[in-house]
Amino acid sequence: MKCVRLSDVESSPSGMPCSSREGDHAAGIVRKVLLGEHELPGSVRLSHALLAPGQSVAEHSHDDLFEVFYVLGGQGVLMVNGKSLAIAAGSCFVVEPGELHALGNDGSGDLTLIYFGLFA
Repeated sequence: MKCVRLSDVESSPSGMPCSSREGDHAAGIVRKVLLGEHELPGSVRLSHALLAPGQSVAEHSHDDLFEVFYVLGGQGVLMVNGKSLAIAAGSCFVVEPGELHALGNDGSGDLTLIYFGLFA
């Protein structure tokens, strides 16, 4: 068994990619990796992210990765292949390999979410 407390995890450096095979598409986002690569079979990382009002993750895609997101608090906009979807606390969404996606906080408070990747 492993227990990780968010309060015990240090923030990752700004712009640190979700996996070693990704580029920098989330510069400035406060991210805490709860479970690192290779701690779960087939997974990249389980992370907690906080986007301040107006912050966004640049449009990008992953050739071999599913990303699963769950919004803990706040509101924002998810763009997938040019389509916009409003997201808020309680929203869960999956971005499939090859889908061009971006995420932004269009609210007045922080957008807080957890997410992880699974190799296709």
